[in-house]
Amino acid sequence: MIGTDHTSIPKTNYLDNFNLLKKYPLIGDINLYQKYSYLFVQSLSCAEKYFYISYIGYSVKDESKVHPSILVDQLLNYITLNFCFIGDQNLSYKENSKKITKYLCKKHKKQFFYETKNIESFIQDNIKNDFKHTEKNISHKNLLKKNTDNEINLKDLINFWKHPIRYFYNSHLKIKIRQKKQKINTTETFLVNPLNSFKIKNKLLDYIINNKNITKLYQHYLLSGKLPYHFFGEIFWIKNIKEMKLIANKVMQYRIEKEEKKINLNIEKYQIYGVLSEIQSTGLLRWKTSSIRYSDRIALWLEHLIYSILGGCGKSKIIGYKSQIWSFSSLNSHRAHSYLLEYIKGYVKGMKEPLFLTKSGASWLDQVYDERNNCIKNDYYTKIKAYKKLLYTWKGDNYTEGEQEDYYLKKQLPYQIKRTSKKFVRVLKSGLFQY
Repeated sequence: MIGTDHTSIPKTNYLDNFNLLKKYPLIGDINLYQKYSYLFVQSLSCAEKYFYISYIGYSVKDESKVHPSILVDQLLNYITLNFCFIGDQNLSYKENSKKITKYLCKKHKKQFFYETKNIESFIQDNIKNDFKHTEKNISHKNLLKKNTDNEINLKDLINFWKHPIRYFYNSHLKIKIRQKKQKINTTETFLVNPLNSFKIKNKLLDYIINNKNITKLYQHYLLSGKLPYHFFGEIFWIKNIKEMKLIANKVMQYRIEKEEKKINLNIEKYQIYGVLSEIQSTGLLRWKTSSIRYSDRIALWLEHLIYSILGGCGKSKIIGYKSQIWSFSSLNSHRAHSYLLEYIKGYVKGMKEPLFLTKSGASWLDQVYDERNNCIKNDYYTKIKAYKKLLYTWKGDNYTEGEQEDYYLKKQLPYQIKRTSKKFVRVLKSGLFQY
């Protein structure tokens, strides 16, 4: 048990003075002290060999004494009153208590928790050495040069093109926006959490493809409480087995061998390194439990470009939900090299300033692009259809969350609107636009 100080276990309720139930108690009222005492004893009884209890004895801020929980004091008093070491039967209560407490309670040094540094001397030394070069080191251009190194990991390149704005915030600005934590249900659930459902499906598909024991996996999720009890959990499990077997059957049709290659490519002044997995004689093979999205397509496309540069001549494909397949035909290495260079340049540019590329834009492009003629359709009905698809991806519906709820886009959108409005004003002033 960690953090068993007097304020944590049992937790103090500062509103007790205003609670009339405390002044006029009745049989059956909730007693927090009894509740925590029961949990404390239950944890103690579950220990097989050792039972560790820890708390911070002195405040980190002002070195003031922090007392342990009253339950810890009661446990120590009980031990010292009823037990003693062999040969110490004649010791007094105080001496016996000191001896047992010294044996049971171990005090750790502060160096195990945090380190102290002399910040003033550190700052003075740096000011003396770097005073002349301070302005150069703080300049925005030099900071960007440090971040845009010539060595690029394949994973970083893929993650960037999946969501350029999120990657810019996470990697360059070191800002990670955390979503609100979901409340834990106190009642019996009949549905599986979307995140748990995603994890279970991925694990189940992996077990089916690699011929592992599905029954043990079912027992694991059932006992961990991630599956609903009895019939509801069984229905969810049987339904997902059928769906994952359909995907697994498709995967096994194309999965002839399992090859993995380490890559280290020089594209002009840039060096791309990483690993390509699931390389077949017919091309790259990927699969997922849900429908294929824009982020999956761009990830496969970047890997396919590298596969083509290495001399691969097959089709790269990804298999999704309901036998959905997305594939890229073979490319010659020279053409793949020129394509990949453009994506690398976009990555370098996107690390300096955010690229406003969205799923909504990709949905619009899917509708207006004519694959057969390799052109953009410009007729009225295509425009209306593309606009509706863009609006649907942005707004969402009752079942799927729209892109407008993306936290990173919410932060970036006001700045993007200011930038585009300024550009529009410049075009008007230049006289290129006439009413």
